[in-house]
Amino acid sequence: MSGPTTVLFGVDPITILLSAAAIRAAQAVAAGYEESAILNAKNQADRDVVSDRQKRAILQGQKALLQEVGETEARFSQLIKLAEQLGVADLVSAARQVRPDADDSVTMVAYAGSLKILADELESHLKTESARRMGRINDRPDVISMPAELAAIPDQPATPPVSQRLLERIAHIGPVPEHMQAIARELDNTPSGERAGLLLNELRARIEAHIELSQKRKIQEATATVVDQTLKDLGYQVEEIGNTLFVEGGVVHFRRQGWGEYMVRMRVNAEAGTANFNVIRSIDDGNSKEISVRDHLAEDRWCAEFPKLKEALEARGAQLQVTRLLAAGEVPVQLVESGKLPKFADEAATAAIKQLQSLQLRTK
Repeated sequence: MSGPTTVLFGVDPITILLSAAAIRAAQAVAAGYEESAILNAKNQADRDVVSDRQKRAILQGQKALLQEVGETEARFSQLIKLAEQLGVADLVSAARQVRPDADDSVTMVAYAGSLKILADELESHLKTESARRMGRINDRPDVISMPAELAAIPDQPATPPVSQRLLERIAHIGPVPEHMQAIARELDNTPSGERAGLLLNELRARIEAHIELSQKRKIQEATATVVDQTLKDLGYQVEEIGNTLFVEGGVVHFRRQGWGEYMVRMRVNAEAGTANFNVIRSIDDGNSKEISVRDHLAEDRWCAEFPKLKEALEARGAQLQVTRLLAAGEVPVQLVESGKLPKFADEAATAAIKQLQSLQLRTK
């Protein structure tokens, strides 16, 4: 039996980033296929009377499209090789979409577009992870006074490739901040020695900090994507989850159809890296505000389901460590005015029926 539960959110960075990328790609291609089906049905009559000239133009377009698809699929093979070096090849392979059997251009455009978006995102994450691990290997006490790159060029100015090679590790993230460029310029114009060694280590430290900061935000956004999709995959109706949930914190509600006035509230404390789950009951003028046996049943039901959510999230890189667990009934189920809660599909239908019945009674 379980009441309110508090968990500490931990993540496996590369796993959760790749999981979120796969989710977004799957959503994109699903939306594209849906659009394709609509357009195919709508334009069937038009395609039956299309001219030979138009057909040739379509075929030419399909040829270019298939070439683009082939290039992106080849790019994926290269990404898998990089992923193998990082030990995450299985995750990258699993994220890849299967080429559709349909040969219509709209479906292939959807597939090609989602595949390219996925490849771009995976490449960025893999490069960032590679740079992050490389920075940790290079961050050794024995290189503080004379890094290996400079020790190999005694009494000579540090050459541009030394700093350039380091800055290239973060080129995929975006423009290099000016403070890093300034250190790189100074390093390039400093003869090898203790000063150059200090500059090189400072540049390394700032690059690593830049990587960590950039990745932290991406991980927070990825966590929101993973939590949202995992809840939906488990059959819950979920209030819209913004990308900033694990950046700024906030509250999200979810439930199953048939739960009536009950739902689960997840309150995220972004600063502490925690989330609290508790069952709540929606109340209005027609609901009892007294403690109900059904409150305990609702908490027991959530208690039975929570381990499945925990397991599913961990498979996608979000690790939940329970830090506080109250027994069902240890504290009363929180009562919340219905007007302050999101409306879900079956709830809205029930409310409409009640409103109609009330209107019919008043008109009799």
